[in-house]
Amino acid sequence: MSVNATTSLVLVSELKIENFRCYDFAEIPINSGITLIYGKNGSGKSSIIEGIYFALSGKSFRTTDLNTLIRRQAELTQTFITFDSSNGVKITKKSNQKCKILETKDKKTLTYAQLVSKYPTCLVENKEFFFTTSTPEEKRAYLNKTLFYVEQKSNIIFKELKQAIYQRAACLKNNDYKQIAFWDQKLIELEPTITELNQKLVNALNDMLQSGEIIEHFSDKNPWLTDLSIQYAPGYDNSVNFSDILQKNMEKDRILKRTTAGPHKRSFNIHLNSLSAQDLLSRGQQKIVSIILHLIQRDLIHLETGTNPILLMDDISSELDKDNANLMLKYLISKRVQTVMTSIEKKRFSGEKDVFMFHVEQKGDKSYVK
Repeated sequence: MSVNATTSLVLVSELKIENFRCYDFAEIPINSGITLIYGKNGSGKSSIIEGIYFALSGKSFRTTDLNTLIRRQAELTQTFITFDSSNGVKITKKSNQKCKILETKDKKTLTYAQLVSKYPTCLVENKEFFFTTSTPEEKRAYLNKTLFYVEQKSNIIFKELKQAIYQRAACLKNNDYKQIAFWDQKLIELEPTITELNQKLVNALNDMLQSGEIIEHFSDKNPWLTDLSIQYAPGYDNSVNFSDILQKNMEKDRILKRTTAGPHKRSFNIHLNSLSAQDLLSRGQQKIVSIILHLIQRDLIHLETGTNPILLMDDISSELDKDNANLMLKYLISKRVQTVMTSIEKKRFSGEKDVFMFHVEQKGDKSYVK
């Protein structure tokens, strides 16, 4: 993976949300370093992180139904992100309609792909805090998102894969076995490229796990990190030719009406001294691994694209001990990583002059930021 981009360090400077979840309106200045949103459980902290994520991706990490983002009895929700470059992004979501994405400076409409390409984010939230026990779908999402930025052809390849899997499933449901042979061949052609792209990424992740600055920073307190490694799982038994796998699984696929093995099932496993990390690491240690993998993801995106992904961390204080929380803050501050995080407490962050803090509280069905 080569460094082939010019630096474009665009920073978020402000978030405004209207009729978003439990907020009528909120306006929050975003620090160029670390911004902490703290408050009780259920007060609306995560909605701030979600608001930033939605404003920079047009998606939510909490729901697939974007209508639920619109505050009850409101007709629409709007999010506004302002950057230090004086440009910004405005997203308008009306009930049962697609989002409208507008760059405020040039009044230019953006597609979802243009939005996420131009303004990448790195999100660490509850589903991904424990990568060792995450589902293959969650791990695959991590690989796919990283590849979207660091391998230009991956998006096209994955669209072709999605089409092939969809069409093969349709053939299985309709008992159209002549067409299945066509889509089998398409999958056989796509598989080597998909495996190569993912294996290349996993190799880069392992290189950074073994000798990167991030591991160096955290390993004094956590020496076990130096024994950490990632193994790519291609989605099928790769000791056998993929074409033979498709033939072997044909009867099962016919019964289940879907393709049960292949690159669409790809994932990865985390090992500690060649043993499954899931059986060896505490939840606190798993959280450290997840934070490190997302910091590595951010570095890879920055190196390849020159952009400066904002780091979003939801519920950061749970199961992370004081020493590791301090290590994380020290790293983020020293590397000038723009970060927005939430926590139920502010005590462990209160001594940090580089951390800007905002308190969220809920009164009735409305949340407020102070």
